[in-house]
Amino acid sequence: AKEAKDLGATEICIQAGLPPNMPKDLYTEVAAAVKEAVPGIHLHAFSPEEVIYGAKRSKRTIKEMLLAMKEAGVDSIPGTSAEILDDDVRKAIAGQRLSAKQWQDVITTAHQVGLPSSSTMMYGHIETPEHIASHLLTLRSIQEKTGGFSEFVPLSFVARDAPMFREKKIPSMRAGPSGMEVMITHAVSRIALAGSINNLQVSWPKEGMRMAQVLLGAGVNDLGGTLM
Repeated sequence: AKEAKDLGATEICIQAGLPPNMPKDLYTEVAAAVKEAVPGIHLHAFSPEEVIYGAKRSKRTIKEMLLAMKEAGVDSIPGTSAEILDDDVRKAIAGQRLSAKQWQDVITTAHQVGLPSSSTMMYGHIETPEHIASHLLTLRSIQEKTGGFSEFVPLSFVARDAPMFREKKIPSMRAGPSGMEVMITHAVSRIALAGSINNLQVSWPKEGMRMAQVLLGAGVNDLGGTLM
């Protein structure tokens, strides 16, 4: 954390995974250690899936877990593990992880206790345009109630890194979105979320810098994903 700050980082993102037999306070202890080392840095940490796991390990409610994270120094949480907010799609691509309702419950509770979050969507696998539309409208509905989303980041499916694609576990799974799908998805997201989530971010490491530049003309106003 100190090295990152010395190199100019303004935010640290922690997504720690779900270690088996994890010590019950690992997440809060990590957060506190980071904030002790670099007090002024923004700590963006622990996805909804990790919040649920941390709550289970520490025998807290979701709200109690989020409040403990906030007390330990977490400033905002990543809205990752959203995938597509449709349980049929989720079961196919993510197994028994967390349901769409669980994701929404963690996010809305985080917003209610003063922890903003990003929002995401992974597309280009087995979803349909209807799934994308429903996902965007769900995010808009949450934002209208809580105002807690800082940005929306569409994330294209990277098939080469996905065992379920390489092993052909889902015959209908696509090898990620086409270039045109990437453009349309970002443009439609801008239209669907306009006046609600106004910060539309492209993950330039996923799309490449040239496509990211093109997307600035298709509704995107921010480039994200710079990591060190």
